[in-house]
Amino acid sequence: MRLSVPGSRIEVPRLGNALVCRPRLLTTLDRDDGDRATLVCAPSGFGKTALLAHWVRTGPGPGSTAWVNLDRDDNDPRRLWSAVLAAFRACPAVPPGALDELDPPVSPAIAFVADLADVLDALPVRVTLVLHDVHELVVPAALRGLEALVAARPAGVRLILCSRLDPPLAQGGPRSAGWEEEIRAAQLRFSPDETDAVLCRSGLRLTRAQTRAVHACTNGWPTGVWLTSLVLRNGTDPEPFLARFAGDDHPMADFLVGEALAALPDSDREFLSAISVGDAVSTGLAARLSGRADAGVLLDRLARTTGTVTRLPTGDYRVVPLLATYLPGYRSPRRSRAADPPGRAVHRQGAEADALDRAAHGGDDLLLAELIRRFTGELLVNGHHDALRRALSHLGPHVVAGAPWLALCCALTHVEAGEAATHADLHQATRLWPARPGPHLSILRSAAELFTAATDANLAASPTPISRQHGERDTPEWTALALAIAGGGRLFVDADPGAGDAALRQALRLATQHGFGYLEMQCRALLGAGAGLAGDYPAMTTSAGLAVAVAAAKGWERSPWSSASRWMLAYAALLRAAPGEARWHASEALRCGGPVLRPRVEFALRVVRGAALFDLGMRHRGLQEMRHARANLGAIRLTGEQAGALAVLEHRAAVALGHTAAADAVVDWLTERVGPSGEVLLMRAWAALSAGREGQARSLVGPLLDGSAPAVQPPTVIEALLVESAAGVSAGEMSTARHALRTALSTGATLDIVRPFAMAEPRARELLGQDLRHGRSAEPFALRALAAGRRVRPPTARLTETEVQVLARLPSALSVAQISEALCLPAEEVRAHVRAVYRKLGASSRRTAVSAAFERGLLN
Repeated sequence: MRLSVPGSRIEVPRLGNALVCRPRLLTTLDRDDGDRATLVCAPSGFGKTALLAHWVRTGPGPGSTAWVNLDRDDNDPRRLWSAVLAAFRACPAVPPGALDELDPPVSPAIAFVADLADVLDALPVRVTLVLHDVHELVVPAALRGLEALVAARPAGVRLILCSRLDPPLAQGGPRSAGWEEEIRAAQLRFSPDETDAVLCRSGLRLTRAQTRAVHACTNGWPTGVWLTSLVLRNGTDPEPFLARFAGDDHPMADFLVGEALAALPDSDREFLSAISVGDAVSTGLAARLSGRADAGVLLDRLARTTGTVTRLPTGDYRVVPLLATYLPGYRSPRRSRAADPPGRAVHRQGAEADALDRAAHGGDDLLLAELIRRFTGELLVNGHHDALRRALSHLGPHVVAGAPWLALCCALTHVEAGEAATHADLHQATRLWPARPGPHLSILRSAAELFTAATDANLAASPTPISRQHGERDTPEWTALALAIAGGGRLFVDADPGAGDAALRQALRLATQHGFGYLEMQCRALLGAGAGLAGDYPAMTTSAGLAVAVAAAKGWERSPWSSASRWMLAYAALLRAAPGEARWHASEALRCGGPVLRPRVEFALRVVRGAALFDLGMRHRGLQEMRHARANLGAIRLTGEQAGALAVLEHRAAVALGHTAAADAVVDWLTERVGPSGEVLLMRAWAALSAGREGQARSLVGPLLDGSAPAVQPPTVIEALLVESAAGVSAGEMSTARHALRTALSTGATLDIVRPFAMAEPRARELLGQDLRHGRSAEPFALRALAAGRRVRPPTARLTETEVQVLARLPSALSVAQISEALCLPAEEVRAHVRAVYRKLGASSRRTAVSAAFERGLLN
């Protein structure tokens, strides 16, 4: 399915009036002697975009260039490749209809890229594809597609990657081909002549010595030269300024931005500060944020005369990112911080938290309570829960308990801290609920209920529903909150988990547009949860990966949203037969989450980590962790989806290790919680197949395959098909066995689920190998499925001769002292050998070490 792609995403950026021609770099870009990619890589502020846009418009020209402006949402492969296809189709050099047969992929794009390369190879002329802001791609699915494109090196395309960071492409793949050309920060720095040209374009007439001083102080950093011109354009005397610049020991950006902002009139600086709320603002939003009716005229003047804002192709404006970074905390040397009254209506990120702290220190509780009400929306969407908690703590529990608004705010701070007091706060707010609550109070209540249920992973909860129109025509933060709650609530009350996607994506667009980082993380986590419930694991991985990326960038790794997103990444990695990745994500969530983790989330993380350990060869240790996690969960309720997904992981491990009693205990546990579900039938079929009762196994999975016993998890159907395939081989019904295997492969490829094939019975895996050798199975997924099985088999332990002698005595009742005496070794040395045996066998006790040794044939 093709996605709509806005024209601004595939448009070559406009060139600014102050552009300086850079022939030496244009000549480098002109060189196209091979079929390898060109990399333009440097931090922000080095003029990468301006250089490439100038080269495209004056060199090969837009007529033979396809340009894609990447953003964070392009980590969804379908969105990424939709944009690439749209850019090629918009390129006049590409014949109409040449790419009509191609549709963007839903999951990993390897096969799609191969088809795309074939089409591009057949183009009548060579086309340039510029992928701008490649650093936005961080999710494995998107990076694998990019790797495939670079590796394919289609002869019909010159590929240019523009990035702030080196693209994290795999070693040995495209990286082994190298880059045809690299343009990095060292080449992008201005030469003395280019520095002089920039200053002249700005209307400055400096002496040769002054120009050399500017170049020396900035080291040719393009943004540094521009900031210097901005300072000097405002009438600053060059000599004293350059003397201060040369003698200042602060970071260059700090010094120059401070000087540039200080040189602006107060009215311009306050206007810029007010509108620095996101990536882009319209003239209407700028007027609303700043309170100035002439915002449009002012934006136009600042864009033309100072360059502090740039006009985008959409007609919106953006404050230069470097200035926007400093504006929120900037204080003019002519004004002290104390000059701002506590209740001043400010819009800078973090200013609301400052205002609350100042009001609390001022001792005015009435003002503090009013500011809490005024700033609640901004604090929530920007993740300033600590500031809200401090303010509520200053008011005291009696004041908070007497007002539903304050009680709900308190509940939301407890949610983010993973504290059980949330439910008491919600109960108190309900008890005080007014007959006619205002819209913001209703949004706040639904937010508290939804976020409590989501961070508890309590899918059986019923948050108070709210319409997506509830926040319409409100401020951006309340509108975005209302949309997020309306969309997220559908996960709990709707049979279709994707029903709320439209509202969540609208909330996400507002969050990214206005810089509401915390709400962005929440929306992406909720989108991932919805995709997971719908069985769309590639989409779940993309959304959860972006949520984790936001958390890491903002320092929110300890938030419950980051932990839940890491669980999604861990579970998806486990299903892809990537146990190392699954173990890492689960361990990171458990390490960072700590007391924030609620019981259901901790249980899910420990089960997935245990399954990953099992797949990595530490089989007994992995099963032990899963069993302990289930025991620690106690009587806490789970939905059928949750219980089924996690029970099958433990049961499969128990069956593989021959622990019949442990396997039966899992079946009883799941049956007691959810009844005779499809997953219960599957587990009984596994046990029957393991015991050689193939006919019984087939009869047990029959209801799963004919739909009379629906499964709650997509992997269950794949597992049932593999049981049918293995049993079919044993019965000599090869046609039935192959049909089941091919259906399982088709479903697994669509959902990117590999683990069932890695864990399949040897008979099904042998059939898969035969089909591959005779060309009867589709690639590349069938190859992945076969290769994954080799990775999850327990490795052969390599023990030293002494360790073998120690291991031989472990099944006995001999103590370490007695083993020491029998081997004539010091007791400490024997203990060291015992620890080494445990480590190599993935065991944590003598009993599990002995069991693992028998399993691997090390003991008879």
